[in-house]
Amino acid sequence: MSYLTRRQAVKAAGAAGAAYLLVPSLDAVLPNGTAIAASRCAKLTPELTEGPYWVNTMLRRSDVRSNSHGASRQAGVPLRLFINVFNSGADCKPLNGVAVDIWHANAHGLYSDESSQQAAGGTTGGDTISDNWLRGYQITGKDRGLHNKPVHGQVSFKTIWPGWYAGRAIHIHIRVRKLSHSGATIAGYTTQIFFSDADNNHVLTQASPYKSRSTQEDPTTDENDTVLTSADVTTNVVEVSGSIARGYSATFNIAATTAEVGATGSLARPTTGGGPPLS
Repeated sequence: MSYLTRRQAVKAAGAAGAAYLLVPSLDAVLPNGTAIAASRCAKLTPELTEGPYWVNTMLRRSDVRSNSHGASRQAGVPLRLFINVFNSGADCKPLNGVAVDIWHANAHGLYSDESSQQAAGGTTGGDTISDNWLRGYQITGKDRGLHNKPVHGQVSFKTIWPGWYAGRAIHIHIRVRKLSHSGATIAGYTTQIFFSDADNNHVLTQASPYKSRSTQEDPTTDENDTVLTSADVTTNVVEVSGSIARGYSATFNIAATTAEVGATGSLARPTTGGGPPLS
């Protein structure tokens, strides 16, 4: 029986943001024609906590900036996020048909669909229970995301640069899961995407509405974050391309193979336990 795990390659700069050395001839997979070449999948991507703010909204969409019921768009610096999923057990071929969820805080450090939360930095109004902005999922190889047609093994999202909240460095949560026909999760795992402190501080001090908060810079850096370890930096801190005026792009790559992971089972909050194969 196969189970999901992660492999991710050593980092290499690419035109679309952070690219990784994975397998030959992946230029058709990554956005903007980014060419990547390597002989095999390499470093494992660690499984990182889902945290307290996971909600199974089942919102299948690529633009997550607004509420599904039509409320105004979340303010912030635009971020185009590309996530590639590979099957390392099949020579790192793109893995189609899996759901990839993202969720993260807004520019003021608040998550949607929460009855109470403390962001600090002058942010008030922690009750966002009627909202679902900055949450959504896409299916690899089936949803076109930010492209004209679906891309093998890839999902993509239009979102904003996350804001900071007390006790955590800026991050985006990622959940990879295989769904049954009824929509139940039958396998998967969670991890998190981080940005460099320099990139975070540039956005927080130069762009609105981030710079209205105090402190402007994220008081919790990548180095002292309680979830991101020094060993995770090469796999989970992504490079970005772009600018505040034009928005940014980032790419995160995940490879699946045959070892059990622990973020499957019931979709109650939190989700724990083992499960059957992803692929």
